[in-house]
Amino acid sequence: MVTMMVCIPGRREAESFGKLSRELFAYLSEEEFKLHCFFTLQETWKFLETGALLDMACIGVTGQEEIKLLRQIRKQYAKVQLLLVADASVSPMEYLTPDVRAASLLLHPYEAKQKERVVRGFLKSCLVEHAQDGGSGNDKDVLVLENREGRTVIPYRQIYYIEVRERRIFIRIQNKEYSRYDSMEHMLGQLPDIFVRCHRSFAFNMQHLERVRLSENTVYLEHGMAVPLSRSYKSAVKECMHGRYAAGRHDAGMPG
Repeated sequence: MVTMMVCIPGRREAESFGKLSRELFAYLSEEEFKLHCFFTLQETWKFLETGALLDMACIGVTGQEEIKLLRQIRKQYAKVQLLLVADASVSPMEYLTPDVRAASLLLHPYEAKQKERVVRGFLKSCLVEHAQDGGSGNDKDVLVLENREGRTVIPYRQIYYIEVRERRIFIRIQNKEYSRYDSMEHMLGQLPDIFVRCHRSFAFNMQHLERVRLSENTVYLEHGMAVPLSRSYKSAVKECMHGRYAAGRHDAGMPG
C-alpha cells in the first residue's frame, strides 16, 4: 500500500489535487492507494500526531507556517517524497533547503496541463522509489502486527520503546500504542539492534534517545518520553552509548 497526504489551503484546490492524484495513481500502478486530504493546517498537524504511515505528501506553501510543517514532516518521515505547490510570494530559498528536500515543485499560478504533468511525474518517481525500497511492507524496515482487526505495519523509526505488561507487548509510537501477546525476548529477536533493553520490562529505540541519567535510573527520549533503567542493564546501555559516540552520532548527555 502507498499512502499519500494532500494539504493545500482551500477545500476546492485540496480536493482537486487529491482527485487528480488518485486518478493518476490508478493509471500508473495496481498497488493499493490510501489518500488523506486536508485543507487546514490544524487538520494536518493532528494527522501527523497519530504517527500514521506516509510515503508521499503534496503541500501547499503560502508562508512560514507551511515551512514549519514541511520541516516537521521531513523530521518525522525521513523517506517521504514531497511535492510543493508554492505561492510566488514565498521565496524558494525558504523551502528548497536540506531540511525539506522536496522532490517536485509546482508554482502558482499554474495551468491545468502543467499541474497534471507535474503530479504525474511526481507519482511516477515516487513509485520507483517505493519499489526500490521494497514497499511500505518491507520486513527489513518495519514491524508487522496481525490480529483480528487486520494487519498493521509500523516503521521501526516510529517506535520509541516497547514495554511488557499484563503478559502483552506494548509498542509505543509518538501518540499511540499497539499491543500483542508476546515476550520481550522474542520481540527483541525480531527488532534491529537500534533497540536496547534497559529494564526487564522495557527496551528503547536509540534513534529517539535524548539523554541517559544514571543517577536517576532513567532513559529520556524525544517528545518528553522516559523509560526506567535498571541496575542490571546499565552496563549494556553504557556500552551502546559509547558505540553511539564512536560512530559520530549526535550528542546525547550521559552523566556518570
